[in-house]
Amino acid sequence: MSLVQKVGEKAFLKRAREITGSQPLYSWLGVQLVSVSEGTCEMQLPLRKEFMNDRDTLQGTVIFALLDAATFVAARTLVKRRGEVDFHQEMKINFIKAVREVNQTIRAKGIALHRGRSSAVVEGEVYDETGELAAKALGTIAILRPRISENK
Repeated sequence: MSLVQKVGEKAFLKRAREITGSQPLYSWLGVQLVSVSEGTCEMQLPLRKEFMNDRDTLQGTVIFALLDAATFVAARTLVKRRGEVDFHQEMKINFIKAVREVNQTIRAKGIALHRGRSSAVVEGEVYDETGELAAKALGTIAILRPRISENK
């Protein structure tokens, strides 16, 4: 049974919002957790002028941060063992369409394709406000299993 099954989607969403909101980067960016369910997560980000580069195009690092958050939370919904430590080991992003309009909210969807004992495979997509695909990512999350403490 996964973590989201144990605690329920509403409780998991509430806790994920607290954790995401407590992260200084996501808080500063304004990342908002929209929905979460078994193996998926959707987030959104209202764009600001500070996110644009000198060509009036959304910085790739902003897209990366949003994909990092959405795919990580999606993988977290499938946690089965207490005390697991997990983190992104790698992520590849294809930037498909430049996002040029600053007065919009972009959306990211993270999907956990597989969560095993030592790694998870995730994918993510970012869409502009018109629903056009702007970026596609594929990543690996490393999972460290908790150590069993020995009684002395």
